[in-house]
Amino acid sequence: MTTTGMNFGIVRLAAFLLALVVSVGTFAQKPAAKAVDPQRQLILAVSEGGAGNVDAFEISTRYESFKQVIEKALGRPIALVAVRDIMVLRRSVETGAYALAIARPADALAEAIRDYGYQPVVASKENAQALFIVLKDSPLRTIADIKGKRIVTPDRYAYMWRMANAMMRDAGIPMAKEQVRNMRDQAAIEWSIKEGFFDVGVVASFSGVGRTWEKKGGRVIARSREGPNTPLIASSKLSAVQVEKIRSALIALNSSEGGAVILKQIGVIGGFKEASRAEFLDMLAWLGELEMAKQ
Repeated sequence: MTTTGMNFGIVRLAAFLLALVVSVGTFAQKPAAKAVDPQRQLILAVSEGGAGNVDAFEISTRYESFKQVIEKALGRPIALVAVRDIMVLRRSVETGAYALAIARPADALAEAIRDYGYQPVVASKENAQALFIVLKDSPLRTIADIKGKRIVTPDRYAYMWRMANAMMRDAGIPMAKEQVRNMRDQAAIEWSIKEGFFDVGVVASFSGVGRTWEKKGGRVIARSREGPNTPLIASSKLSAVQVEKIRSALIALNSSEGGAVILKQIGVIGGFKEASRAEFLDMLAWLGELEMAKQ
């Protein structure tokens, strides 16, 4: 082969390799061009707080059918995220990370409504209360009697803790000056009262303990005012039309056999009702600012 022929062959080979590189590079870029825009992905966050001792897998399984109702209303898929840590929930709604959030700890969602542009969609027809519970033979009769006693509450700064803190404040018994210990799971609070480690405990009315304590022979010596329970809120990522579609679909659950099954799965007794901004703001005003509660 002549020198000229060899040079021509090298030039053709170089051109082929260059075309191959460009082709591969273009092919590699195609998936990125089709990737889902994170700003358009809708996330539904679920938090059960300390009322239920459940892990992320159980929450995801329990709320799968609920998620599908919302997906059908919106006509698009959404991602479900289970949030166990209430502080993670608070930080995430502050940044608008979740398009939708449903939680037992309604105070965190109330703050999202007041401060971060979220709007209420629905809430459980069954309102939430903090219950002060004692054993059947306890000498304690009213909240005034708990002064100087051993008290156990849910996690510090949790929804029920804040309700209990407000009740004690209103009764002239500052929680900060009392013998108060905290436990995450309310089943543990029940056990510790029965075993005599504490004189009085605080649980949520909608928890398993709250629902069965009196039926098992225990007594409730004080109940808080009622607050929102298991609300669903929506961020500005959703339009008013989309919010109304979700609201209508969830309120309608209680009118069908299949919907009743979904409500039972997520522990919403009696179904959902439309929620107003005012009820969340009123509840926060009574609880007091969280930073004030820490003092």
